[in-house]
Amino acid sequence: MTTTSTQRDGNRAKAGLLVVCAAHFLIGADGLAVAITMPHVQQTFAAEAIDTQWVLTGYGVVFGGLILVGGRLGDLYGRRLLLTGGMLVFAIGSSVAGLAPALGWLVAGRLLQGLGAAAAVPAALALIGSMYPPGPARARALSLLAAMTTIGVMSGLVIGGAVIDGFGWRWLFLGMTVPSIIAGATVPLVLPETGRQRIRLDLGGAVLASTGLGAVLYGLVGVEQDGIGASRPLLSLLAGVLLLGGFVLRERRAPAPLLRFDILRVRSLRAGSLGIGANGVAFTSIVFAGTLYLQNGLGYSALHAAFAILPIDAVAFTIALVARPVARYSPRAMLAVCFALTAVSLLWLARCPVPANYFVDLLPPMVVLGVALTIVFVVTTQQAVADVEPEDKGLASGIYETANHLSGGAIGVAVYAAVVSAVASDAHDPAGYRAAFLVATAMVVVLGVAAVSQSTPRGKLR
Repeated sequence: MTTTSTQRDGNRAKAGLLVVCAAHFLIGADGLAVAITMPHVQQTFAAEAIDTQWVLTGYGVVFGGLILVGGRLGDLYGRRLLLTGGMLVFAIGSSVAGLAPALGWLVAGRLLQGLGAAAAVPAALALIGSMYPPGPARARALSLLAAMTTIGVMSGLVIGGAVIDGFGWRWLFLGMTVPSIIAGATVPLVLPETGRQRIRLDLGGAVLASTGLGAVLYGLVGVEQDGIGASRPLLSLLAGVLLLGGFVLRERRAPAPLLRFDILRVRSLRAGSLGIGANGVAFTSIVFAGTLYLQNGLGYSALHAAFAILPIDAVAFTIALVARPVARYSPRAMLAVCFALTAVSLLWLARCPVPANYFVDLLPPMVVLGVALTIVFVVTTQQAVADVEPEDKGLASGIYETANHLSGGAIGVAVYAAVVSAVASDAHDPAGYRAAFLVATAMVVVLGVAAVSQSTPRGKLR
C-alpha cells in the first residue's frame, strides 16, 4: 500500500511539474513572439508605431507591476488557485487579442495577459517547493523549469515567425488560448493546494506597490523610446519612486502588511534576487543587443537570427536532464563559477566582428551561456525560497520575479537601447552592440559579486 501511494504521489508530482513547465513556456514564448507581430499589427489597423508599442508596453507594465501582489495573493488565498486563475485569465486575454476588431481591443487583451501572467508566474515557482522536497529531485525540477522558460523565450521568434508566415498574426494569440485553458483546467487535478492565511489583503499597499512598479516600468520603457532626457520617462520614474516611497511608509505601519520587510533579512532570498537580476541583464543582452547585432550587423533575417541563438535552448534542456550534479556543490561556488563564465562569454560576444564566423565567434559563447544561465536560474530559484517560512514562499517568489523582470526586462532593455543609440552611428554600426555587451558584462560582475557575497558559503543546494 505504501509503495503504491508513494508511486502515485510521484506520478502526481511529475504531472504537476509538466503543467507548471507548460505555463512558464507559454508565458515565456509570448514575449518575443508578440514583438515581431508589430509591423503586421500596424498594417492591419493602419496605426502609428508609437500606438502599436502599447501592445508590448501595456503587457510589461501590468505584468511587472503586479508580480509582487500576485505572489502575496498566492500566500493568502492559495497558490494553486492563483495559478489556475492566472492561466485562465491569460487564455481570455489571448482570445481577446486574437479576435480584436481594433487596436484598443488588442491592447486590452494584452493587459489581461499581463494580469494572468502576474498571478501565474510566482504561484508556479512557489508550488515547486510544495511538490518536491529539498535535494536532487527539486534541483532537477527547477532545471526543467529553467529550460522550459528559456526555450519559451528564445524560441519565441521562431514560433512567432512560423505562425505569422503560415496563418497570420491573430493566430499567434488564438493558438495560445486552448493550451492555456488546458493548463489552467489541469492544475487542480495534479497540483496540491497550499495553506491559506486568514489575513485581510492590504489593498492600499497593493495599489501603491503595483502603481509604483508600473510607473517605474513605464518610465524605463519611455527611456528606450524617447531618450534618457525626455520629460515623459523622467516624470513617470519620479512618480514611481514617490509611490514606492509611500508604499514603504505604509507597510512599516500597517498591521497586516502586504510586504513584511523582515523577509528581506533572509540572506538566501537576497542572494537569489541579486543573482537572478544578474542573470536577467545577461539574458536580455542576448535577446536585445544580440538579435540586433545578428540582423543589422551581420544581415541575418529575423528567423535566421532566432535559429542562431537556439543553441542556448538546446544546452538549457540538456542541463535539465543531467541536473543532479548541481545539488552536490555549495550555492556560492556554483554562482561564482557561473557568473565568471557569463562575464567571459559576454566579453567574447563584445568583439562583434563584421563579418563573423558563426562557429568561432558566436556558437562557443552561446553554448557557455546556455550552461551558466540555466545553472544560475536553478541555484537562485532554490535560494529565493529555501529559508523563508512556508506561508511566505509566494511573497518570496514575487520578490524574486520582480527582481528578474526589473533588472532583465525593463532596466536591461532601457540601458542597452540608450547605449546603442549613444554609441552607434547607425543601425549597422557594430560599435553600439559592442558597448552594450561591455555594459552587460559590468552589470553582471557587480550584481554577481553581490549575489555571491550573500550566498551560502558551505553545504549543498537544498
